[in-house]
Amino acid sequence: MTRISTFGASQSALLDLMRAQQSLFQAQQELSTGKKGADLKGVGYQAETIAASRGALSQSKAFEEAAIRSGIRLNAQNVALERLSSSVGDLRSAMTSQDGNFVMQEISDAFYSAVNALNSQHLGSYMFGGTRDDTKPMTISTLADLAALPAVADAFQNNDLEPTVQVDQNTTVTVGRLASGIATDIMASFKRIAEFEAGPNGPFVDPMTDIQQAFVVGELTNIVAAQDGIISVVGMNGVMQSQIESSQQSQKDRQDFLTGMISDIEDVDMAEAATKFQTAQNVLDVSAKTFASLTQVSLLNFLR
Repeated sequence: MTRISTFGASQSALLDLMRAQQSLFQAQQELSTGKKGADLKGVGYQAETIAASRGALSQSKAFEEAAIRSGIRLNAQNVALERLSSSVGDLRSAMTSQDGNFVMQEISDAFYSAVNALNSQHLGSYMFGGTRDDTKPMTISTLADLAALPAVADAFQNNDLEPTVQVDQNTTVTVGRLASGIATDIMASFKRIAEFEAGPNGPFVDPMTDIQQAFVVGELTNIVAAQDGIISVVGMNGVMQSQIESSQQSQKDRQDFLTGMISDIEDVDMAEAATKFQTAQNVLDVSAKTFASLTQVSLLNFLR
């Protein structure tokens, strides 16, 4: 009877030892990984919340990346728009000159600068071509080319689709402008000037004739209106930049929130984990000593 009782105690001590080993292993894993478990099983009923939060976090990062790329594009686009606005300013200055001998050279320089601005590229793609970003929005290169066209619209090769980007689940932002939408009015002025220069009342001379002066005064009104339109586009580009920056910050804030929520569920308190590990180690030591003691007693009983 004593032998059976001692053997039963040994079995119970062995089970205690095995449980203590398992507890120590788990405590060691938590301490080394900082996680409550190696997989979602470790967080129990909150596994579904973790999975959904990770999906939302991944989506938020994708939105942030899209905003970053769009912000870079808008910065480059702003530079190009500023160059276009500057070229229109040069045209305006040229048209106020009284020296007809050099006015067309200045106008040609302004035209060349405007075309280059409209054909600006970002990462190898034309920014003002719409979604047709592999073709120059403007294929003409001289005022003579422009004057020879049946209509100013024929100068543009962009399509009608402005590039957009989705910055969150419910918001899509237009991040590209069309060359034809930006510059039709100013190119119309360039075309009229080139046609006048090549017509019966040209070329411009010094001093300008009364007809030439009247034409210049009338066309200046159109140029000022076109310049105001381009300045407005520059302003809208700035608004889009602000919107993209705001969206990017919102996604960062969302990621911080989701990361914190996930951490609260699956991460362990390291101080608590260290205490748990030490306690498990102590329990294991006691269990091992108890089992060893009972085993020795049991063997002695069997040997008698």
